Amino acid sequence: MATPLKLLFLCTGNSCRSIIAEALANHLGGGRIRAASAGSRPSGQVHPRALAVLERHGIPVGGPTSKSMDDLEGQYFDAIVTVCDAAAGESCPVWLADTAKSHWGIPDPATAEGDDAAIDAVFEATYERLRGRIEDLVALDLDDLNALGLTASLQKIHRSRGEH
Repeated sequence: MATPLKLLFLCTGNSCRSIIAEALANHLGGGRIRAASAGSRPSGQVHPRALAVLERHGIPVGGPTSKSMDDLEGQYFDAIVTVCDAAAGESCPVWLADTAKSHWGIPDPATAEGDDAAIDAVFEATYERLRGRIEDLVALDLDDLNALGLTASLQKIHRSRGEH
């Protein structure tokens, strides 16, 4: 794969998980990754707590927007990573283009309940899960991976993190 690796994070609402993943990948990738995000049924707004957790960790946020995957039709991505939580009954978006694909199921923090501290803790856990996976991705020799190798590496990262 030539760098920068063009990566698309997909989820249902494009308000939390995929937004956090996009910001982390762009920041931690240091120019080796160009990430975007979208949703199959976008909420239309970025969750304020997603922005807050990124800001707490010093991750540049920019001006993310909640957008539909249809808005990205015709764009090429080296890999698609779905971050929806099929275990919670979410229907994950399907990207039909012939490209590397992987699934990193992560519970949606937008559904967290409780007091502010409890909800913030759920957003923090989401951030940490995604950060660990993206750090593993950044550690790969991206220039030496073909599409099949990238798919296998993305799936291995998910499995090694031991969730879902």
